[in-house]
Amino acid sequence: MKFHRVVVKELTKVGKEFVRLAWSKTANEGGFNDVSGDLRSSIAYAIVHRGYIMNSGYSPTGTSEGKKQARRLIAEKKLLYTDGYALVVVAGMDYATKVESKGRDVISGSSLIIEEMLMLTINRLKNAN
Repeated sequence: MKFHRVVVKELTKVGKEFVRLAWSKTANEGGFNDVSGDLRSSIAYAIVHRGYIMNSGYSPTGTSEGKKQARRLIAEKKLLYTDGYALVVVAGMDYATKVESKGRDVISGSSLIIEEMLMLTINRLKNAN
């Protein structure tokens, strides 16, 4: 059980950093203008273990619609991870990919940054066991 708690704790740190990075990127930094507030509000993460959400986090402020769509997408994606652990990161609004296709960074840049953090975390956990 101690290993489980440590894994969830470490993945939560990475997930929180993902939300912070993605949420804070301004349009001048390659991010996007969030006119309605929904898109930024739909940025979230969840730690999934065997199909169950162990922990999750959402944008610190924003609209209820954005957070609702993030929860919906996480609930859908968690079903894909019925074995082991997963860090699921999302931008829940259905137009997020359209914004990204126009060269704006919604979550792709933050995903690349946390991918490296995640690999370091996994290696640290392997060596600790």
